[in-house]
Amino acid sequence: MTHKFHLFRTLGAALPIVFAPGTLYAEDRQGLLDGLSFINESSWFKDSGLYLNAWADMGIVYNANDPEDNYNGPVVFADRANEFNLNQLVVQLSRDIDTKGNDWDIGGRFTFMYGSDARFNTINPYGKGHWDNDLISDDTRFYKIAMPNAYLDILAPIGNGLTARIGRFYTIMGYETGLSPDNFFYTHPYTFQYGEPFTHLGMTLTYPFSDQFSVVAGAVTGGHTSLNGVLDGNGGWDGFDENLNIWNFLGGLFWNSKDQATRLAMSVITGDVNSDSALEDFRLQNGFEKRDNRTFYSFVLQHDFTERWHYVLQHDHGIEQQHPLNNFRTAEWYGVQTQTRYDLSDTLGIGLRAEWFRDDDGVRVGQMCPGCAKLASGPASYYTVSAGLNWKPVKWVAVRPEIRYDWADGIDNYDAGNKDHQLLFGADIVVSF
Repeated sequence: MTHKFHLFRTLGAALPIVFAPGTLYAEDRQGLLDGLSFINESSWFKDSGLYLNAWADMGIVYNANDPEDNYNGPVVFADRANEFNLNQLVVQLSRDIDTKGNDWDIGGRFTFMYGSDARFNTINPYGKGHWDNDLISDDTRFYKIAMPNAYLDILAPIGNGLTARIGRFYTIMGYETGLSPDNFFYTHPYTFQYGEPFTHLGMTLTYPFSDQFSVVAGAVTGGHTSLNGVLDGNGGWDGFDENLNIWNFLGGLFWNSKDQATRLAMSVITGDVNSDSALEDFRLQNGFEKRDNRTFYSFVLQHDFTERWHYVLQHDHGIEQQHPLNNFRTAEWYGVQTQTRYDLSDTLGIGLRAEWFRDDDGVRVGQMCPGCAKLASGPASYYTVSAGLNWKPVKWVAVRPEIRYDWADGIDNYDAGNKDHQLLFGADIVVSF
């Protein structure tokens, strides 16, 4: 493709009309090691249709508040202040299915991640007894292991082709993803960090009614909420190995114009949230329901005004009944973010992102560092503005400098709870292999 900063892609092969954020590397799959061609061009890999890729993402963020704990929270992912971060070291094995084919086909993806970002791509960032976390020592505070993708895709030659995705996979909701090469900016908005699920365990079915319109529907685990719910990986959405008796509906409608200049995505997840045993007993003893319902939707509009000028508008809204962290009352959160990007050339892009996120009952946004994981002290609106560059000096390197200003209305939730604002200067480098 001509423009490296904005690619219209499928999410794996199961979502033929779902779009991805402004990706940093082209689909020609080139890298430092020539796209690992010594593996991918081997006869066994070519005959099997397998593809191996890898990348490393490393960077540093300067926090003008100079926090004593070196923590940028509530900004997570790039959360370590004034020190080097190995954000992601990823190896990914994939087999794409032919969604246009007339025969049965099987594929899938397995993504292995090590680094500081793995804490937030795993199930329970600071819990124990979970599949990802058991693979690395608890003494490793910031660097963890995660397997955010471990799924199979099965294509059934029914109508235009029905694709089943089974396993653990990144969500269809929202705009940004947990994989560095798929995002324009180094940091993430609050809608992504605190509003949405990251991954799911379950099954989805995707059916393209045409080249412009497709539908996704499926069942995924609902996870659980506990009295320390901020510790539980988005309150249980990102579960893998527990509470498998609780299931939610996950679905979405995806549309793009014939010229692919405009794309719409509307997705929803709804269902019960289970409780840990202690909280479940407390609920029953005090006359509450054993479970509560949580419903969340996301709307994303993308439009290319020209071949170089790209715009994104996203709105999210979540609601959870009987939330234990809101005195068993209904809790809500919602937000809007926009991104505007302009490709100065095939190797250089500029971008501006602005966001308002409302944690209406103080149950979503928190401090997520090891040893300090806790919710903020109450309801608040969070605002952020980011400006960044995306520069590719060579095809397998992307450099992403960014300046970001955050402030909160009604709460001091920066610099260990001492300030209501912070200014960040960050930059990372993504090297594809």
